[in-house]
Amino acid sequence: MPGRHQKRRRIAASGFEQCSSSSCGINYRAPCTSAEGRPCDIFKNLRFWNAFFWPVGLKLQEFHPGQLSLVETSREDMFTLEGQQNQCKATTLLQHLLRYHRCLVTVQLGDCLLMAHHQPICHALVKSPSLRKLRLGLLSANPWVLRSFAVALPRLKNLEELECLIYEEEIFCESLSEFLVNAGSLKTFTLRRHLFDAQGEMIIFRGLMRNARITTLSLHMKRNSHGKEFAEYLRENQTLRTLTLTAEDHASFDEVQLRLIICSLFRNTTLSEVKLDGFRMNDDNSRLVALLLSTNQSLKDFHMVRCRLYTDAYPHRSVIFRPWLEAFRKNKTLEKLTMELSCFSLEQCRSLFEALKFNTSLKNITVELIQRFSAAEISRAMRATGVRERFFLSSPSYVTDPGVELMECKDLSNIAVNASAFTNSDSFRTTLRVLPSCAHVTSLSLTVWEEFFDWNVMNGLISQYIAATTVLRELSLVTFHRISDHPYDDESVLVRALGSNKSIRRLCINGISFNGSDTQVLTETLQSTRTLCYFFYYPGDQQSIVSLFQKLSPNFSSNYTILELKGCMHQVDHHDLFIMDDVLHRNVSLVARAAHFVMGTRHRYLAAAAELVHSSPGLVESVGKP
Repeated sequence: MPGRHQKRRRIAASGFEQCSSSSCGINYRAPCTSAEGRPCDIFKNLRFWNAFFWPVGLKLQEFHPGQLSLVETSREDMFTLEGQQNQCKATTLLQHLLRYHRCLVTVQLGDCLLMAHHQPICHALVKSPSLRKLRLGLLSANPWVLRSFAVALPRLKNLEELECLIYEEEIFCESLSEFLVNAGSLKTFTLRRHLFDAQGEMIIFRGLMRNARITTLSLHMKRNSHGKEFAEYLRENQTLRTLTLTAEDHASFDEVQLRLIICSLFRNTTLSEVKLDGFRMNDDNSRLVALLLSTNQSLKDFHMVRCRLYTDAYPHRSVIFRPWLEAFRKNKTLEKLTMELSCFSLEQCRSLFEALKFNTSLKNITVELIQRFSAAEISRAMRATGVRERFFLSSPSYVTDPGVELMECKDLSNIAVNASAFTNSDSFRTTLRVLPSCAHVTSLSLTVWEEFFDWNVMNGLISQYIAATTVLRELSLVTFHRISDHPYDDESVLVRALGSNKSIRRLCINGISFNGSDTQVLTETLQSTRTLCYFFYYPGDQQSIVSLFQKLSPNFSSNYTILELKGCMHQVDHHDLFIMDDVLHRNVSLVARAAHFVMGTRHRYLAAAAELVHSSPGLVESVGKP
């Protein structure tokens, strides 16, 4: 499609011509002008700078007021010829930013730019006066790239955070190990490995074990990880405060390694936060975690995210339950906990809630998983024991009996309604008729299958509910039906209902395609909304999203509310994507600046952001979120 490529080339060409001209929007040789209460002049021209970084998969963004981050984008064509042709220009700008702009504090780098320009970039990284966070995604096996960073790493004296996604190469591993030993400023280290073998991992572990400064550590664990050596590190370490362990392949992760790691936590007295992500625990390890929580006196936060307890598939037994009951009774220091409850019966859950009633320190419990259709009973048990306000059910509660789960139980605010879960269409329609009277429902996931998809359902129930609700904040609408001519204009009714709604902050549409006139209505809604902050669109055909973005991009800059917009983008014109990404970046920056003003930082440019945000109810809520 030559038209698309010409537009994409115009983005970079026009930007570079302007930054090379004395009468243009930017002068890339200008020094940093940031000062207390005043952001650098570069923030006025980020769109021009990003015109060069965008083709190589990077962009400048402001996540913290007055501070720049160079981050990777999710664009799929960063390795195209156009990207390669712009690598030299992007490298030149990056070198200047690193050397002369103290406002640049975070850099993410991947193979795209590094394959041909690793040496000048590494030299500039070393020269940076302000670089605090570096993320390296070195997935190629190119030894020259890895060795350039092997030379540069030990010279990054001011680095506070380092994240590595790396391919195994012995010289780089040795350099990283040396850096970990000697880095005086490093506080946070994240290691994600790509095709790592035991030898390279052991080299890095040796450096980690000699580091006495890191306070936050995050590791992605594999079956061949050195569990014994890492457990020894945890037992002896006295500086670590936060630990995150992620199982890259939970189905095959070694239970013995996990047991060694959990046992080491009994000896550690300095950790205050532990997160286990993606582990499947057998009976022994599950009981061991419960025993740890019963005895530990330093942990404040303990999170088991995407973790399944008791995976040995044994029937529910009291021996499984008792350690957790003791943990809830005995622990007096834990404040936040994330875990699943699907391994416990309803009666066992009631006993846990009774124990929690007398545990005043544990104030926030996130429950990731419960037995699928027992949400109402679980919630009632929480309410009966007086602990409901301390629980957050992160997964939606599936509705099968609307009379019980919607009308009787007012605690369930996150609801999932799947038409396939009902024995007949009448029960599904009854649920939809009940929804308007449920003021407690703030999040709804609605899945409609073809046999339930008709005029009465879409126009008479779903669309009317969407148009009238004033309490719903999140809506996910998934449809499975043929994209064919039908006698009713269902999509038109739906898109008008969405345009009328003033309460939804997060909207996901999956499976619905809109025609030209409906797309125009949706475009006008997105351009003018002051309440919708997050929009995700996955239509049944690609042309729908291409058409939407074509119509949306020319005037999207008038929107100051939308913070995130995602969908199947691989056929969307990249000129349109670039324009809209620039607007989204501006809106995210406004929220960050306004939040700091609200928290007490009284700078003029922060006050201006707060004034703009004040006119958008959706952004006002975003500012108030942590």
